[in-house]
Amino acid sequence: MKTLLITGSNSDIGMAVARALAGRNCRLGLHYFSHREKLEPLTAWLDGQGREYRLFQADLTVPDKAKALIGEIVTEFGRLDVLVNGVGPFVYKSVLEVTPDEWLADIDLNLHTCFHTSHYALDELRKNRGQIINFAFSGVDNNKAWPMSAGYCAAKTGVVALTKSLAVALAPDGVRVNAICPGLVEEGHISQEERRHMAGQIPFGRPVMPDEIGKTAAWLVYESPEAMTGSLLAVSGGWEY
Repeated sequence: MKTLLITGSNSDIGMAVARALAGRNCRLGLHYFSHREKLEPLTAWLDGQGREYRLFQADLTVPDKAKALIGEIVTEFGRLDVLVNGVGPFVYKSVLEVTPDEWLADIDLNLHTCFHTSHYALDELRKNRGQIINFAFSGVDNNKAWPMSAGYCAAKTGVVALTKSLAVALAPDGVRVNAICPGLVEEGHISQEERRHMAGQIPFGRPVMPDEIGKTAAWLVYESPEAMTGSLLAVSGGWEY
């Protein structure tokens, strides 16, 4: 039975990923930093499905906290097979107005957390020939200007470099590392006007739904080819291709 850790599991995407992954016989470690109450709908669903899971709180911008989280997972479940690095808040603000503290927060939350958890999970993932799934965004490889989200996009560009680097370095150990690259995702409660505005930017004509990201994660874990590593999987309806 696989053990999977999802960081940032209390986001809409994180919860959709957890539901999709729980469709198979597995054990879930659900990480959150704050707002534990957001997980209540997910945990109620998991209880109803009879799935085995546990919640873990940690500030993954702190290396020692990431190390402790991986240790807790292994102590609780005996192993770790899949790491889903789902922490990645998006901030929409002009680069001319972003403060140094805000810039560092973008890099810490979107890039450093990804490295910290991956680093401390290496021994377990090597032992179990496991997987890492990271998150970037559709169009991250276009290397264009993003003046209203420069910190986030710089961090996610770093995630792509980290993903490909880990994929090559870990391939001899049978560990696969890939990244899902969502487009504009319908999260939370948005108005019809907001939905139409998003849809107008997307060739497919509508935003991506969180469950489509979840299905992609489940495919990577359970169905994707064994030799598939270092890939960027866009789920965006053609946005920013």
